[in-house]
Amino acid sequence: MKRKTKDGFTLIDSLIGLTIISLFSLFYIGITHQMNDQIDQSQQTLKVERKHYEDLLRNE
Repeated sequence: MKRKTKDGFTLIDSLIGLTIISLFSLFYIGITHQMNDQIDQSQQTLKVERKHYEDLLRNE
């Protein structure tokens, strides 16, 4: 009878571990995606500002 409870505990323990790993993976993927979007936006802003600066230097 103790064998059945131990198997159930092992199954629950494994499911909890898998759930925790899955949640942290989803969190990591979300943060990485957000950071990549922010980097792309910053690069676009840098290109526009650099072009504006170079145009100012040419006009002087």
